Amino acid sequence: MFRTGIIFLILGLGAFILPQFGLQFKLFTVFNDIFGGGETFVEIALAGIGAVLVCMHLFKEKMDKSFAA
Repeated sequence: MFRTGIIFLILGLGAFILPQFGLQFKLFTVFNDIFGGGETFVEIALAGIGAVLVCMHLFKEKMDKSFAA
């Protein structure tokens, strides 16, 4: 869950930031063709899902340590 969250976070934030430097992930140009400019929503959704997964992992790890002590 943690690794998947990190990957989603990197993909989402990278796809959001890279076009400002003249670069892009080719995968997200497909969303532009399909949704007609909706790739920003996909990027934000991926970053959000990644952040939620990472936070869930960190919260679960914190809870496991508190019960073990």
